[in-house]
Formats: sequence, structure tokens, C-alpha cells
Amino acid sequence: MNWKELFSSRILDRGFDYYLCNAVSHLEVSEDCVTAKVAGTENYQVEIYFDYDEIVDMYCSCPYAEDGNYCKHMAAVLYEWTEGENQGLYPDHTKQAGKKSEEKEAVRTLIRETDPEIVTDFLADILMKDEHLLLSFRRTAGENISETDMQRYLRQVDEIAYRYSGRGGFISYYDADGFISELERMLADDVNDMLDQNNYMCAFRLMNHIFETLGEVDMDDSAGGTAMLAEEIHDNWMRLLDHVSKQEKKEMFDWFAAHLNGSMIDYLEEYIYQIFVNEFKEKEYQHLKIEFMEQKIQKASSQEKSWDRDYELGRWVIPYLNLLKNQKGGKEKRESFFRQYWDNSSVRRYYIDQCMRKRKYEEALKALDDSIRLDQNYRGLVSDYEYMKKNIYRIQGRKQEYEAQLWKLATEISPGNLELFKEVKKLYSEEEWISKREELFKKLPSYAHIERLYKEEKLYDRLLNYVKKSEGMYALQEYGRILQKEYPEEILQKYRTEVEKMAVRTSDRKTYQYLVSLLRSMKKIKGGSKMVEEIVDDWRRRYGKRPAMMDELRKL
Repeated sequence: MNWKELFSSRILDRGFDYYLCNAVSHLEVSEDCVTAKVAGTENYQVEIYFDYDEIVDMYCSCPYAEDGNYCKHMAAVLYEWTEGENQGLYPDHTKQAGKKSEEKEAVRTLIRETDPEIVTDFLADILMKDEHLLLSFRRTAGENISETDMQRYLRQVDEIAYRYSGRGGFISYYDADGFISELERMLADDVNDMLDQNNYMCAFRLMNHIFETLGEVDMDDSAGGTAMLAEEIHDNWMRLLDHVSKQEKKEMFDWFAAHLNGSMIDYLEEYIYQIFVNEFKEKEYQHLKIEFMEQKIQKASSQEKSWDRDYELGRWVIPYLNLLKNQKGGKEKRESFFRQYWDNSSVRRYYIDQCMRKRKYEEALKALDDSIRLDQNYRGLVSDYEYMKKNIYRIQGRKQEYEAQLWKLATEISPGNLELFKEVKKLYSEEEWISKREELFKKLPSYAHIERLYKEEKLYDRLLNYVKKSEGMYALQEYGRILQKEYPEEILQKYRTEVEKMAVRTSDRKTYQYLVSLLRSMKKIKGGSKMVEEIVDDWRRRYGKRPAMMDELRKL
């Protein structure tokens, strides 16, 4: 029984997790039905009906299944049943599969003994009522795909999108998986059949329509089905590129180029961008790609200065400049490009990387200083430039500049950064470091995570003071284990202060459970058991009318 084809990979994964966690119980198997309960947000009832070795219907009481979808609870029950069947726990249905085969042969006999005209009329009526079945029959019969057939395939994609989005035009989270699953089936059945039968451009058109539909629908895709389907289409595009004719490849190139126009959602357009930039490596495409990228760069540069403008310009810089490397006159063109678009951070970054590869460090330093000035409003970029300057000074052996740059990074650019702190420490002897460390501490701004440096230096008295002054549980739980051996009383008192504050304003069981877990942590500290007893006795007197709290305290 190949039941896994009925589910998307995501639903199968969830169902398998439920199976592994023993969420399936009360499984019963009869001649034509499997029933079970699955523990989830609540206990869900699952029923699976089959005809010999083929599933004919499934039911689950969860909201997702009630909307007509095959859910993870169904998959969990099928895992439990089939795995148990393999272990001899449930009835073997292979004999019934044999009966199924016998019935199929009986049907074949019926067809052979029936007037061919009757069979033909009967089959024609069925195929005329089911367009998908008609297309499947035509493929099975080895018929060439006509333009009429192609329009039917495309119409099926539109019908799937309309059926799930409806009049409201929105596909909900609960409907999204069904929508993605139906498109997955078209890729698995229709597109793969086309590829196997060398109908490459038909497969390309159908995949493209599915891809465009993904970008057009308004859908709650928090489960990630769109990306999964886009990945599969991308893989098929790559497969096609290895098999299509020269003319067909040009058609594919034109389609990719035409759809790099901003009409797609950003993350979907990225799949097209990657193929356009990284594939089509033949010589005849080089000048076409250069012309296309020049148009993109000119269009982006004509916009007003903004982050979007710089991003759009920057994404074409590296592939464009790389293409120019092997072109006649490319060197002069690249130098002209650097001058023309020097205000763009991606252009300068590319130039700096080239200087570093050629060990032209002085040129790189000049470009970095220019970049720090031009990009002063972009903190992340400036930080990257400052790091690069530090590394160049180190490579050049310029100790004084390297030390100054390192201190700038450790106290101004990335204050409190542990790796920079360690790098600074390596500059000095043990005796020198004591005073240098204090100098560095004094230069750190108030927002720097100085506690990480205290921990690194084993300055536990300072770390304790930091924890005692900190609000909430984060610092206590982060550093409490380190400090509790040397300062048990202080750590216990900090715990007490925080749990007391939480108990006053808490009224839900989940937080009570968290409080009890904190009390358990306190009991492991020297003197903690006694303090926990005092706290629990006090809470029972003060909060005795909170049944959920009293219930959780009893579990302590």
C-alpha cells in the first residue's frame, strides 16, 4: 500500500513525529477500516477506510481535516498500522491485495467481452467529464501534447488556485497545505511524465505557470509550502537545461530574463535570478547577459538615493563585473564602472575584494576609508569596513595601527565583543594586561555586555554584582550556576526576590509550573532546601485560594 503519496512531505514528517512519540492509541483494524485515537492539542478520532489494499476514505476530527485535508494525525495512524503490520501486530492485507488483483482481471475480462463500441462510448463519456483523467489517458496512450491539451493543464492550475482561494481571494493556513499538495501532485504526475516523454517545453510552460501562480496567490504560508514547491521547480529547471535543444534553451533564457522585472515576490524571483546569473554559460549568452545587466544597473542608478536603489544596483554588480573579466576591453570598462558607480557600497566592496586578492593593501585601505565616510549612516557596513582595516594592518605587520584599530573595535564599534576582547588580551603580557583590562572596561559604553568579559576573566565578584542588579531571570539563570558555589547565599536571595515578584502577579498554570522549576533549581544550591520550604509555606498561607498554584506546589 503506497499511502505516503497521499500526503505532502511536511505532513508526513509531522505524522512520523507523532508516531515516534507514541501519540497513537486504541488502534483497531477490521476488514475495511482502521480506527485510532491520536493525542494532539486534544485527543482526535481517526478513521481510515480501505478497499483491499487501497485507501478509499479518511476521517479525522481535527479542524485541519474537517476542511477536507489529509492531516498529520491520519499519517501517524498509518505509520502505526503499517509498522505494526510489519511486526505481526495487525492483520496482513497482502491476501486481500491478491483478491484486488483478481477483481482487476475480472474487470479486464468484462471489457474484453463487451462490444468495443460500448466500451469506447462509455470511456469517452467518463473522460469528457474529467479533464484531468482525459489528459492522463492521452499521456498513457502516448499522444502528443497539443496546444489545446496545454491550455487544459494551465486551466487546471487556475482552477486549483480558485478553488482554494474562493471569492475572498485568500488561502488560509488550514487550506494552504491542500493547495500546495495539489500543485505538488501536478509536478509529480504531469510534469514528470512530460519530462520522461521528452516534452520539455510543455513541462517548462506548466512549471512556469505553477511558479507564477505561487507568486500571485494571497496565502498564509507560515508552514513553508511555497518555498518547498519553488525548490522542486528550480531543480526541474536545472534538469531541463541539460536536455533541451539550443533553440529551446534560448526560449528558457528569454523567459527568465523577462521575469526579472519585479513582478514576482522577492524570494521567488531569487530562484529565477540564480539560474539567470549562474547558468547559460555558453559564449552566445555572454553579451546578452551583459546587455541585460547594464540595463538593470542603469535603471537602478536613475532612481533617487535609497536603500532599495543600492540593493537593486548591488545585486547586479558582482555578476556583471565578473562577466567583463573575459571580455575584450573588459579591464577599461570595469575601471570606468568603478568611477561611475563609486557611491554604491557593493561596487566598492567588489573593488576592495579585488585589491585584497592582488595584495594591493594601500589601495584597499583608501577605498575602506572612503567607504566609512560614504556609508556612515549604515552601522553594519561601517563595522565590516573597520574589521577589514584591522585585518590589513595585521597582515602588513603595522603593530601600532593594528593595536589602535583593535581598541577602536573593542570599545566603540563592537563594544563587549568577546572575540575582540580576547584578541586585545593577546597583545600584552600578564602584568600589562591587568591595567590594560581596567582601561578597556572604563571605555566601554553602558550598553556593552561587560558581564561576558567578567565571566571570561573570572571576575566573579563583579559578575555577582551585575546579576544582583539585573532585572528578571535572564542574568541569574545565565550565570547563577557559575556563582552559586562561591556565593550560595547571594544567589539564593536573588532567586527569592525574583520568584516572589513573579508569584504576586501570576495567575496561570504555565507560570506556576515555571515557578516550581525555579524552586527545584534553588533546592540544589547549598541552603536552598530550607529557603524553598519557607517560601512554599508562605505561599500556601498567602495564595491558598489559587488551586492551580497549590496543585503545582504539591508536585515539588
